[in-house]
Amino acid sequence: MKISNVDKNYPALDVKKAFYFIPDISGFSSFVENTAIEHSIHIISELLEILLDNNVLEMELAEIEGDALFMYTSKNLEFQDIESQVANMLNAFRGHLRKYEHQRICNCGACSSAINLKLKFILHFGRLDFIQVKEIKKPYGQDVNRIHRLLKNDVPLAEYLLLSHLALEAFSLQKEEIEMKELESNYDIQIFPYYYKNLNSYKKTISKDIPKSKIGIDKKANIIVEREMEAPLDKIYDLLSDFNHRKKWDKALTEIEFEKAKVNKVGTKHNCIIGNRKMTFETTENPNVEADQVYAEKTQDLPMASSYHYYILLDKVNENRTQVKVLNYVELNWFGRLFKKRFYNRIQNKWNKKLKDLERLSRENY
Repeated sequence: MKISNVDKNYPALDVKKAFYFIPDISGFSSFVENTAIEHSIHIISELLEILLDNNVLEMELAEIEGDALFMYTSKNLEFQDIESQVANMLNAFRGHLRKYEHQRICNCGACSSAINLKLKFILHFGRLDFIQVKEIKKPYGQDVNRIHRLLKNDVPLAEYLLLSHLALEAFSLQKEEIEMKELESNYDIQIFPYYYKNLNSYKKTISKDIPKSKIGIDKKANIIVEREMEAPLDKIYDLLSDFNHRKKWDKALTEIEFEKAKVNKVGTKHNCIIGNRKMTFETTENPNVEADQVYAEKTQDLPMASSYHYYILLDKVNENRTQVKVLNYVELNWFGRLFKKRFYNRIQNKWNKKLKDLERLSRENY
């Protein structure tokens, strides 16, 4: 297929043409809780990165538009090229959501509903013109308007590939050849048909099996610290799992390093800095224990220990009270074993102070 650069309305002019492409994520409800809003932003950010990482046609990114990417290319393309791009993006998107569902530790509205997110693709073909304001240069004009109008369409599906009439013409194809259905909507620019198909033929099989937990608490913890807190369970869990709040209740920290644009989940790593010492912690999956909620982390960087794993078990007493139990599992090295009693006392004292500050913080408007 050869792209023509001659505009029918201006046959004497050599007009550059391009394919305009929009992958658009949909499915989030409106949230009123701050945690849900923040986490929805992080989740969408991760998914948009996944789509960009699977931009096999190396299209130019014109703009990130909320839950969508606005992309374009002036390359000569066949319809099979677009199908390859769609398939790669779609399956990477689905695989990430399935993995995220297994690894998430948060039950806010955004995190619990992320698995229901959908993806649609819009493709249009037309003139490629630009507008430049200072150093910012972007595609501009009637065909940019057209593809954005096509985001609001009458397709009766949640996930689909949509081609404008001009995109279908550019491929020199009939809709029957690529198994597409035709629709026509009244837009304020003009009335023109478009074509769509569902994405089922592009989907690869993704395992729905939930990995079995590798964690089992089959022995007594080395150190157990308990406290009944005058605070709601959800508020305490938010403070535990959100690294933005960690220094507020773990006063021993000089600094904490983490990816601020990512949601904390199983496998997430962060660095705790105390003075000149840096320790890398990893969020781990919950063990099979009886508790309303569990938060867990592990590290191999704790002084005098070859490994350290803690589990914080939360049980709801009532709407405003929560029983908190911290189970500490420590594998001491040879040096740590020399000072075992002193080491255990230090861990216990530190957690008593942390839980006290955690309860105090949970009563404040943090």
